[in-house]
Amino acid sequence: MSVPFVWFDNVGPKRAETTAFLANLFGWVAKDMGPVSMLSQGEQSPFAGTTDEMAEVQGWVPYVEVPVLSDAVRRAGEYGADILAENLQGPAGTASFIRDPGGAVLALWQRA
Repeated sequence: MSVPFVWFDNVGPKRAETTAFLANLFGWVAKDMGPVSMLSQGEQSPFAGTTDEMAEVQGWVPYVEVPVLSDAVRRAGEYGADILAENLQGPAGTASFIRDPGGAVLALWQRA
């Protein structure tokens, strides 16, 4: 894996406003797809999304690709992370959200 961070979500209660803000500020293109608005630069592949509210999660959440999600979640718990949500299915893979010992939220993601 050359780059561990593979995606970013902006999670919050004002998805429409946040999406419009980011599109206007940076010139990004937004495409609504149900509970997420995909963000891209022009015709390029999306690199981030804005999503609806999620319990215990708000703000920018980076996704780190892992080879085996269940192993990564187990190890994260062993090393002191709080497991916030597990095995959330998305169009390209499955994610679990954790909070590290410092309080930052991170998504562990396995490609489909």
